Amino acid sequence: MSEKSTVLAPLFSILEHLRISEETRQQIADKIEVRRVKSNSILLMPGNTCTQLYFVVSGGFVCRYFNENLEIPKTINFYLDDLHPFMACVDSYFSQQPTACELRAVRDSVVLSMSKKNLDALMQSNPVLQGFYDTLVIQALVEENELKLKIISHNAEQLYQYLLDELPAVIQKVPSKYIAEFMGISAEWLSKVKRRKK
Repeated sequence: MSEKSTVLAPLFSILEHLRISEETRQQIADKIEVRRVKSNSILLMPGNTCTQLYFVVSGGFVCRYFNENLEIPKTINFYLDDLHPFMACVDSYFSQQPTACELRAVRDSVVLSMSKKNLDALMQSNPVLQGFYDTLVIQALVEENELKLKIISHNAEQLYQYLLDELPAVIQKVPSKYIAEFMGISAEWLSKVKRRKK
């Protein structure tokens, strides 16, 4: 088995389970790129257009929003190999306008990437793949909305408890700096919240 086949195995396991044909899987394999990303590297910068859909095979990323002056970054989402592995800057991917976000690796990572153009062409000829994609988009929007509701309605301790209970991979794999940023508190305040939860 080639290195690319090994890296593609987790994604192809999902596609095979969905009964995506071997021919379509091969077309995907031909169009997909394997990328290795070092921890703290930026995969996509604010101001660029997100033309790729990514699948996190190993490692993890945060999506950080920057205000119009590129100041005060705020973590708004987490993408890990075992939590939300399909990744894009949503504000840019669908509109093909420049993003206000960055995708930053928080661990050494391996991702698969495919251009929106190639993915759109594949979906036009494969209704099952289109259905899977539509389901992924709906699920991502629901999960993102749930996170936003928690941020709006929960205080820091409640939000941290939610992460512990519902998204433990974030607590285990994402540096505290980005968790604090997501919660809208300082790293020092997050340390106090953690101590109280022990």
